[in-house]
Amino acid sequence: MELEKGVQRWIVDISEWNPSPHQFSYVLSFLPQHDHPSITRYVKLEDQKRALVSRLLQYALVHEVLGIPFDEIIIKRTFEGKPYL
Repeated sequence: MELEKGVQRWIVDISEWNPSPHQFSYVLSFLPQHDHPSITRYVKLEDQKRALVSRLLQYALVHEVLGIPFDEIIIKRTFEGKPYL
């Protein structure tokens, strides 16, 4: 499989997304359990929303570019918190 060279940029406007606690938990449930603390550690909802969308985009990009099924994607983190496969 040959990957296209370049940069992918995805933009998500979350400014008008005001989820209820139930809706937020539902979307959070799409991520593996080990990712949850890095999102819920934030106090402000705006920061939690940004962290959640950031993680979702990472999984979506891996799926889109590499074709790995969502349930098979394992994104690990360096000591500094940088993602890698």
